[in-house]
Amino acid sequence: MGHLKALGRSFRKNYMAFLFLAPAVILAALFFFYPLLGVINMSLHKWAVLGTSKWLGLANYRRLMEDPVFWQAMNNTVVYTLIVTPGIFGTALGLAVLLNRKLKGTTFFRAVYFTPVAISFVVASLVWLWMYNELYGILNYLLMSLGLIRTRISWLGSTWMARFSVSLMIVWKTAGFSMMVLLAGLQGIPQHVYEAAAIDGANGWNRFSYIIFPLLRPTFALALMVSLIGSFLAFDHFYVMTQGGPANTTLTIVMYIFRTGFEYFNLGYGSAMSIALLIILIILSVIQTRFMNADYRE
Repeated sequence: MGHLKALGRSFRKNYMAFLFLAPAVILAALFFFYPLLGVINMSLHKWAVLGTSKWLGLANYRRLMEDPVFWQAMNNTVVYTLIVTPGIFGTALGLAVLLNRKLKGTTFFRAVYFTPVAISFVVASLVWLWMYNELYGILNYLLMSLGLIRTRISWLGSTWMARFSVSLMIVWKTAGFSMMVLLAGLQGIPQHVYEAAAIDGANGWNRFSYIIFPLLRPTFALALMVSLIGSFLAFDHFYVMTQGGPANTTLTIVMYIFRTGFEYFNLGYGSAMSIALLIILIILSVIQTRFMNADYRE
């Protein structure tokens, strides 16, 4: 009874805060929690598109553990993430450090580097698919014109070439977003910190290693988590450029979920895979949160 009275006093005292939070809570309940409960329910059934669904319990999850295509798709997604993440952050960090300097034209170049972010993944994938075309693509044409290759390269015809080709497109497409996040973090570092380091005789590498990077860790962790989650949710660019080929070696987990649910109409099993992916993303988010909290404790 005392707890209820305390809760009532807290509500009366902070009712304006609760009112401001109410729209976000209602939207989250309508568009996240309610659909999530529906997906969990579907994952426990053999869900019929028409007719009556059949209760299966955890059978879909047991099937998932024994499904070689699921684990191949998961492995493809992890490999793609390990390829694309260093490329995105190496490019983004280099651009952010360069644009953080007080040089002429930096505003123009910020806009130029950020422009690919505004292009949709489907449009970017179609453009690069044309560039990668083995017969009339511009990349093979330029390389042959310069005498760098003698035979045309099949950019999307083999496993690793397809992975690196798609990853190159994603680095071009998304590095600008991470660049802006890291640039905001760099500009948040007080100027007197740089001045003190210069007085102490720290060179560029020492300033980056002992000053910039430690102060940038929370920003870096946030941008890294956004990139990791985006990599695990990779779908449209692989769907447009490779369709999961060759031989399912670029089939991502989201693409497999899409095929299972909307091409094979096995909605129950597709829902089980979606829940498994959600658990993986929650684990990654918890690791990121612990990383940031450790930084603050230090």
